[in-house]
Amino acid sequence: MKIKQLEMVGFKSFVDRTVVRFDHEVTGIVGPNGCGKSNVVDALKWVMGEQAPSRLRGKGMDDVIFSGSEDRGPHGFAEVALTLDNTDGEGPVEYRPYPEIVVARRLDREGRSEYFINRTAVRLMDVTNLFLGTGVGRRAYSIVEQGQIGLVCSSKPEDRRQIIEEAAGVTKYKSRRRAAERKMELTRQNLLRVTDVLRELERSVASLQRQAQKAERYKRYRAEQRDLALWIASHRFLEISGEARVVGANLDVTSEKAERARETLERLEAEVDAARARARGASEEVERTQGQAFELGNEARAVDARARQQRDRADNLAERERLAERELDEVATSKARVQHERETLEGALAALEAEAQAAERALGEATAELERRRARVRDTDAALSGGRARLTEARTRIVRADAVVAGCKRRREEATERVDRLATERDELESRREALDGQQRALSLRLEALESGKTATADRQREIEEALADLRARSAEQESVVSRLREQATEARSRLRSLREVHDRFEGVGDGVRAWMKRFASTPIDRDAHGVLGLVADRLACAPEHTRALAAALGERIEHIVVEDVGRSAATLAFLREGSSRGRATLLPRVPRVTPGAAQAGHDRARALASEEGVVGRLADLVSADPADRPLVEHLLGDAVVVDTLERALALHRSSGADVELVTLDGARVEPSGGLTGGASDETGAHLFELKRELVELEVRAHELGQARAEAEAAYETLRQAVRERQAERDAARAAAHDAELGLVALDKDLRRVEAETRANAARLTALAADDDNLATVLARVDDDEAEARKESEVATRAEAEARSALEEAEAIARERRAAVDEQSAHATELRVRAAQAVERVERDRQAIARLGSSVAELEARGARLRADVATSVEERARIADTLRELGARAEQLAVSVEQAHDAVGVARAAFEQLEREMGERERAHKTLRVELDQLTSDVSALTLRQRELSLAAEHLLETARDAHDVDLRFELCDHHTRPQPDGAARARVAELSRLIDGMGAINLTAIEELEDKTARFERCSAQRDDLEEALATLERAIRQMNRESRTLFKDTFEHVNERFKRLFPMLFSGGRAELRLTDPQDLLGSGVEIIAQPPGKRLGAIELMSGGEKALTAVALIFAIFQYKPSPFCLLDEVDAPLDEANIGRFAQAVEQMTDRSQFIVITHSRRMMEHTDVLYGVTMEQPGVSRLVSVELRGKRARPPERDTAAA
Repeated sequence: MKIKQLEMVGFKSFVDRTVVRFDHEVTGIVGPNGCGKSNVVDALKWVMGEQAPSRLRGKGMDDVIFSGSEDRGPHGFAEVALTLDNTDGEGPVEYRPYPEIVVARRLDREGRSEYFINRTAVRLMDVTNLFLGTGVGRRAYSIVEQGQIGLVCSSKPEDRRQIIEEAAGVTKYKSRRRAAERKMELTRQNLLRVTDVLRELERSVASLQRQAQKAERYKRYRAEQRDLALWIASHRFLEISGEARVVGANLDVTSEKAERARETLERLEAEVDAARARARGASEEVERTQGQAFELGNEARAVDARARQQRDRADNLAERERLAERELDEVATSKARVQHERETLEGALAALEAEAQAAERALGEATAELERRRARVRDTDAALSGGRARLTEARTRIVRADAVVAGCKRRREEATERVDRLATERDELESRREALDGQQRALSLRLEALESGKTATADRQREIEEALADLRARSAEQESVVSRLREQATEARSRLRSLREVHDRFEGVGDGVRAWMKRFASTPIDRDAHGVLGLVADRLACAPEHTRALAAALGERIEHIVVEDVGRSAATLAFLREGSSRGRATLLPRVPRVTPGAAQAGHDRARALASEEGVVGRLADLVSADPADRPLVEHLLGDAVVVDTLERALALHRSSGADVELVTLDGARVEPSGGLTGGASDETGAHLFELKRELVELEVRAHELGQARAEAEAAYETLRQAVRERQAERDAARAAAHDAELGLVALDKDLRRVEAETRANAARLTALAADDDNLATVLARVDDDEAEARKESEVATRAEAEARSALEEAEAIARERRAAVDEQSAHATELRVRAAQAVERVERDRQAIARLGSSVAELEARGARLRADVATSVEERARIADTLRELGARAEQLAVSVEQAHDAVGVARAAFEQLEREMGERERAHKTLRVELDQLTSDVSALTLRQRELSLAAEHLLETARDAHDVDLRFELCDHHTRPQPDGAARARVAELSRLIDGMGAINLTAIEELEDKTARFERCSAQRDDLEEALATLERAIRQMNRESRTLFKDTFEHVNERFKRLFPMLFSGGRAELRLTDPQDLLGSGVEIIAQPPGKRLGAIELMSGGEKALTAVALIFAIFQYKPSPFCLLDEVDAPLDEANIGRFAQAVEQMTDRSQFIVITHSRRMMEHTDVLYGVTMEQPGVSRLVSVELRGKRARPPERDTAAA
């Protein structure tokens, strides 16, 4: 699965779509620091599923999205697609039909991350599994980043083995093994729970069988009770029906009388309403006539006011006519004055226009003269520029010659000082040569002493390693003990939790008891609120051998609920009647009420039998309970005696009488009446005591295991501490050996440094002699240069004087010509001002003439409007006079109408008073009839109420029959009305049946169905237990198989890689030797990997003592050894050659070329020599700040081409 191409959009600095093709064996990526080369590596790791932002050089995952630059805004998402070549079919099985596999990842700023394989959305796990075991992955050996090449050598041996595991393909087995171990732990927990459930189901089935027998008796009692109840209810229903018919007849007669009275009352009410309507009409007539009189008076006043307004309007119009005539006279005067002014201005306009034309001609002549003078000034300026240039050139030659003279003086002084310094340095070098000879002798002596100390340290280190191995073995044994105790404690706690859950769910008791306890005793607060102490089984305890006897003696009472006060808790039993399947429950007071007499005799007889042969004891004495519960124990078990066998029990019963209940150890019971209960033991009751006992035992065992584990952990920790102390000693010894080795290396280095410095000192003395000869030559050359520069300075001085004289003459001529230009410019400006003023006066007079013409037109229009207003005013005054005559006539008519309206008001008021008297008589008759109707209505209500009572009584009978017996009583009448009237015996029998049913306690009517359900559930749980046990065995076999395969793969891979590493190391170093070693060869699943290397000319030792370049080359040898054994499809090397010098880079490049037949290489480098060995180079640049761009160059016979991009700007 080699890489075909990498496509990036919005990823870090690659904001635009960028496609990098990998069509060759070795692809190089180059560019300056900070341009984004390593972003290509980050893109590869990110698309393969990297989740740690720090490994992508960021703080958060959103840092991979382009965040913007000075010229580009931030990108909304980052997307990378990696295309892999799968034509060889070496990919995973499910992708082998595809010639290409495209893995893509996308992240937006909202934090949504998506993965795709061949454009299908997948999980991160799918992407990880795609690369597992191939050597390719975000953290596999196929990607070696800058700075990480040294970690291959400097990391711990345990961490270094991960590289070998990846090459061996063990990583996928380790991942699967961890998943299998998690499944095993979960399976064990489930198996424990299923086993507990099965145990409880076995007990529940036995309890349900007993409850089903009890339910059959209950159904017989209920059938007889139903027949009697329906018989009694039918006759009562017939009695109620007869009385209801009599009440209904009386109600009909009374209702008819009330109806007739109501009709008469309604007729009177209609007459009263008619009288009231006539009275309202008369009242409205009075109001209407009064309103007409008022309206006529108002109209008369309005006519008078309008007449006054019209007269005032006529006076105003006359005044406006006088003002308009006066304004007409003023308009005529203004018009004559304006016309005179206009004629005067038109006469002066012609003279002004002639004056303006003369000014324009004089201005043109002056402007032409000014332009001629300016041309002469420009000629003079050009001559001045040439003179100034010649003067500047002469002065530059003078300055340059003076600088050469000064430089010669400075060079002479420096050469003289250099001669003096060389003499001083020669003396110092002679003294340093003597000192170096002494240092060389001293370093040789110290080197011999360190060699001796190193041997002693190595012996001490071997002794410590042997002691440490013994401590580790003992620590491993103790760790297994701790692990075993931890597993036992975990199993005990799990079993304890399961039993507590069973106890808290009240498994194995009746539905009614379970429902009641869950409702009123599920928490301590509920128990205190309702005075609940628990079940009888919770309050008693006995020895294991007495459990069956105690359960047989208690029977159903084992599920009774003990409370502080029955009266206080009695109301809670209503809860069990709220649903059809709640069942029943029995409450027992903690201190039962006991009637002295027979019960006490039974207790005394039981105590007397305790000493008989074969008698274990009185059961109340064999039971342990809280002292406050002793009255309850005596009440339940005071007359019960435990014997060893059933034969003994029968013999004692025959001899002792009927006051004692006898129970055997195996659960048989002989009642005082002689009844015998035996057979297969009913485990339902006994399991409640066993559950309680097991809970106590498990709590004790969990505590003991916890203490044992703590002691074992303390011992283990002591051994661990001893191991750590020995490790500290070993580390100290190693550090001492390391320090000694470093001292040897340092001394060797110092010795070579002194030797090199001695050789350099001698070479420097030889160089000083040569410098003396060179300085003499330099001083002679300085004298020649100074003489030549002085001659050049004299020539330049004469040229500068001539140029200055010519420039002064040219400047005088230029001043004269500029003065003439300024004079002519002033004259032209004066003429331009005069011409502009003349033109302005002409334009102003023309505007004034036009404005006066407009004024004349406006005055004429104003006069016309005033004359029209006068004519309109005269016409309106004539209309007002006509209106005043009409208003006078209307005022006389209104005075007559007002008088007539006042007479009509008096007539209407007299008619209204007569109608009010008639209405009062009818209202009195209506009130008398209302009293009679109220009495009849009261009688109807009483009869209706009685009828309703009888109806409710009948409905109650129907509802009771429907609720209690699920029948319609009306359909049952035909079966019972012919039977005689029920007597007291029938009612007594109903009461007796109720007592029998109540005495049966809780009844589980669904016991048969529940028994079937429990049996089916038991079978399902049994199948689940078998499946879990099989799954556990399968997982254990799988883990053992994976461990075997992991050991085999790791061992084979380690040996092959080690052989190749031994061959590659001397090839890369041009000599030397190296090998890999396991820290613990017996533990192939956990042993670390050490690297032992000896570069050419050095001693064999640990890799930590090597230089940075040597470590890098050693790590390269290890990685290439892995590639030779198991080639990864591709290998990315990010500046791996940075620590290497030119010679080593050459060998490194040759090794890369030799590996190209196995893997595809992508190299990020700054080395020119490495670039020469690549097939194609991608250059990364930043033409815009913060935005990376790629340019590719094929180095083997192909020309450059840019990578594919969506936009021109990168």
